[in-house]
Amino acid sequence: MKNNLKMLGLALCVLPMYLHAGTGQDLKQASQPTQEQNAGSGATIPAGTILPISLNSTLRSDKSGSGAAITATVMQDVPLGSGETLRKGSKVTGHVVEATISGKGSDESRISFQFDQVQFGNQTIPITTNLRAVASRSAVLAATPQLTSPDYADNQIQIGGDQISYGEGGPVMVGEQVVGKYTRQGVLAYVDDSGTPSRDTNNEHAHLQAFWLFSINARGAYGFDDLTIPHSGGIMPGEVTLTSSRKALTLDKGIAMLLRVDGSGPDAAQARTHSAQGIGQ
Repeated sequence: MKNNLKMLGLALCVLPMYLHAGTGQDLKQASQPTQEQNAGSGATIPAGTILPISLNSTLRSDKSGSGAAITATVMQDVPLGSGETLRKGSKVTGHVVEATISGKGSDESRISFQFDQVQFGNQTIPITTNLRAVASRSAVLAATPQLTSPDYADNQIQIGGDQISYGEGGPVMVGEQVVGKYTRQGVLAYVDDSGTPSRDTNNEHAHLQAFWLFSINARGAYGFDDLTIPHSGGIMPGEVTLTSSRKALTLDKGIAMLLRVDGSGPDAAQARTHSAQGIGQ
């Protein structure tokens, strides 16, 4: 009888352990479909979407080696169509492809890099982008509105040349034509599928885009003495190359870039993989 009671007590002690282990396994199995669904959901950023970003750290061609991480922050809510928005503060990440200083077989220093991913809610989406414009911290500061009162509309020139009237809903002007409007986060304007500003808001091929402090016509480098963009990301998918005549090229934290998405999702990741394989062959 005592032996039977002892066996019964041992069984009751062990039973919760089995129940816990079984429940944990069930929970793990239940969570797997959700994780797989998120990973394979196929979320994308529409091709042609413009991303206004600011670098989170400094890059130097004499210190940033191949593979060094790049992070940047989206500076304005970005309309994606179908009621979706890439929120201000979302992170964009990438890496340095190559960095060299002048004097090593070249009269120029250079940094080649690419942005690989963008945070979209709780997902991370592969992207391929090209560089539409880049601006120094001084150019960003010069285009940043300095409002003296909530009622005062400060007319100011954007990076690249357009004049805007700051204040919620204030017009963005190119010459005497209104091409967009100002919001508290930055400029919104219509751009067609080729990346060309559209003054016709009824154009079915034009989409509302976020330009932050940049002109809708901004292309190239602004506020730098000697920075050039020999490759903006079109030759090698997503790979941007900047050069300078200085000994070392420095991209300071806080410089701004205007990126244009060429592709996103699994297709973008696959395109970069094929490109890299082509180089190695």
